[in-house]
Amino acid sequence: MQTVTARLLKKTALSPDTTDFAFEVSEGRFQGLEAGAHVDVHLGSDLVRQYSIWSWSLDGRLLNVAVKREDQGRGGSQAMHALEEGVLVEIGGPRNHFKLQLSDRYVTLIAGGIGATPLVAMARELLNAGRDFQVVYLVRTRDLAAMDQKFRALGLNEWYRLHCDDEDGAFDLPALMRSLPVDSDIYTCGPEPMLNAVLDAGAAMRGGTIHFERFAAITNTEHREGSSFEIELTSSGAVYEVGAKQSILEVLQSNGVHVDFGCSEGLCGSCMVDVVEGDVDHRDGILTPEEQASNSFLCTCVSRAKSKRIVLDL
Repeated sequence: MQTVTARLLKKTALSPDTTDFAFEVSEGRFQGLEAGAHVDVHLGSDLVRQYSIWSWSLDGRLLNVAVKREDQGRGGSQAMHALEEGVLVEIGGPRNHFKLQLSDRYVTLIAGGIGATPLVAMARELLNAGRDFQVVYLVRTRDLAAMDQKFRALGLNEWYRLHCDDEDGAFDLPALMRSLPVDSDIYTCGPEPMLNAVLDAGAAMRGGTIHFERFAAITNTEHREGSSFEIELTSSGAVYEVGAKQSILEVLQSNGVHVDFGCSEGLCGSCMVDVVEGDVDHRDGILTPEEQASNSFLCTCVSRAKSKRIVLDL
């Protein structure tokens, strides 16, 4: 994965808690900038955070990310908001686990809060491709609709709807699902409660697929207590024990086995490796239920083993 040095050209407030960051690559260019992709922003020693890109230049030298300040978060958003214009930072990526699939299906984009960031880019791509789609942007209050003007600037007109809970009441997701054409696609990103509500309402759809991206991995409270297990590497046959309070990534690193990593929370996919054998206790926030059920790969930073041993293609 490429990492480049970029300069923060400009910070622009989008709402009381969200700021847009415009970066310019010092040398070279980004490859693979596309709707749904995110980049790794290196904010200091062992502090790397992932942010979805919502705009970029065709030459791959400029990109924009919007970041909501979370004072009770893990420090990444606070470090981002503390950056001063002109500072140089390392940016890695991009990676994309939320790729827009262009097809003849009708598309509905459902954004919640700052989850609108990747969906602005998707709306732009769908518009440029001449596809039929609509955008629904759900926020608690109008002043928190950080990406509202970005959506409106696309000229979506009646195909764009901003819903503010304090003005409009609770949004009727099941009614929206029932109104969609048969075999529609939904792309949604936002807070976990909203994502769960969208997935639950999906039962009212007449076929189709819901594609989603989480802000946080599944909490460990949804899993049984951790216990020790073994990992075996196909390249050397080496076997290492992973303690109840250790991650697979930590054990690999302590034994000199290199694995790329980024968020360390099962959200970016950079530490994902192939599984040759064994039953995985998935704890990431990016693999689909079908991908998890296949037991073909896992995120070494958070996932564990249900079986006594798992064999990794390392």
